[in-house]
Amino acid sequence: MIRVMVVDDSALVRRIATDILSADPEITVAATAANAEFALAKLDRERPDVITLDLEMPGMGGLEAIRRIMAARPTPIIVMSAHAQKGADLTLQALEAGAVDFVLKPSNSLSGGIPAVARELTEKVRDAARIVMVTAPQASLGTPLEARPAGEPSPQPPAPPVTSALSVDGDGLDLVAIGTSTGGPVALKTVLAQLPPDFPVGLVVVQHMPPVFTKAFADRLNACCAVRVKEAENGDPILAGRVLIAPGNWHMTVSRAGVEPRVLLNQADSVNGHRPSVDVLMRSVAREYGPRAVGVIMTGMGKDGSEGLRELRARGGRVIAQDKATSVIYGMNKEVVQNGDAQDVLPLDQIASRLQECVRRGSGARSAV
Repeated sequence: MIRVMVVDDSALVRRIATDILSADPEITVAATAANAEFALAKLDRERPDVITLDLEMPGMGGLEAIRRIMAARPTPIIVMSAHAQKGADLTLQALEAGAVDFVLKPSNSLSGGIPAVARELTEKVRDAARIVMVTAPQASLGTPLEARPAGEPSPQPPAPPVTSALSVDGDGLDLVAIGTSTGGPVALKTVLAQLPPDFPVGLVVVQHMPPVFTKAFADRLNACCAVRVKEAENGDPILAGRVLIAPGNWHMTVSRAGVEPRVLLNQADSVNGHRPSVDVLMRSVAREYGPRAVGVIMTGMGKDGSEGLRELRARGGRVIAQDKATSVIYGMNKEVVQNGDAQDVLPLDQIASRLQECVRRGSGARSAV
């Protein structure tokens, strides 16, 4: 059984969350708490596998609670987030502090939109329960390591990264495309923060995230990275040294037709349960750029991106996958690695340097400066 602690100052929310989770035969709500102080007091006694946590509570706030939980007994935390801009900002801070994922509260009222929230919360609790929290000296306390099926033996030390010689044509590369999901905000920040402001090609990114959150996420990255980062708008040009992040609820594709390369947005049906979808982006990158593109797949549950990256590889593009040991969830990248489509399988902190090896000045993207 997956033992969950539900932490929220609203008795109604605690009851709804308890009813939702208890309906799953493999989940039990081991404890509830009306505030962070009570939750911390119960932590050692109840030893939950997963914690759901409201961020806006009286007394100790959710962010401080996450930091203290990670220091006392690292546990996968799913935050319950409001839809508003303030909720997005707090949620992104929570992910940076160590939370592994978030679920949006129903937007209109506590009783509205419950079925959709119920499905998402149950799925994310199941996923979070598979995450092994790193406590070893080589990793930061509370950093998620990887997901593995219940009952599987503890992981052995990771094998050396699988790499291969670069294969870059004489004219260089023109685009980097990145896809990620659970654990992606921290992974993307790690990679993008290592790129120089004069990175010679444009970057396009799909991070599974709802509307409002992608804008807040892009703004936070822009404030801490040397490359420029923005939430994509339909028709935005692809510029060297600039990162375009697909907005929540919109697919993003690339086009080289016309005067300059650009991104296009659409609201076609979800793919692999997602909009934006990594597969949608990568398929367009494969068809428009082929051997002149690098595709990167990082941490996330499911298999979104595997088909698009298979097509990119078949058309001569390069594929890089984050390795298992540094992934919060070894899922999307695992699919690509197991399919044999990743030429490089790298720890998170080596991906940026590999990208800089793959690209060089003189590429076709116009500068963002």
